[in-house]
Amino acid sequence: MIYQLIFGFLSTVGFAILFNLPKDSIIISGLSGAICWAGYIIMMYIYPSSIAATFTAAVFIGITGEIFARKKKNPSTIFIIPGIIPLVPGVYSYKTILAIIQGNYTQAFEFSLQTIGIALAIAAGLIFVLSFARIKK
Repeated sequence: MIYQLIFGFLSTVGFAILFNLPKDSIIISGLSGAICWAGYIIMMYIYPSSIAATFTAAVFIGITGEIFARKKKNPSTIFIIPGIIPLVPGVYSYKTILAIIQGNYTQAFEFSLQTIGIALAIAAGLIFVLSFARIKK
């Protein structure tokens, strides 16, 4: 699990550098990504569903993004966007297209449902946290 947290941190730092974040926010953004990935792993252990785990991770990234945004007095998107990128369902999208090309439409339908479910889980988790943060202001 420690290795996965380190890789969650490093992948988020990589996207933070790619998106040209301020230097003092890169490490904090990486910490946010590691916390997000910890939520994903813990949820996969408790209830092995990638959609539920993605929702949990999106909630964690939203909460940490809001906390770090208030501490650093930066927009929360600076901390949320690099952290959410590792959750994007690229593998399932790829598998959907591959199954379509191979003519296996049943499998393509299953992968596309998984892709849509994960994308909706990301959106729902972020909307859930950001709505409560706006109400509290």
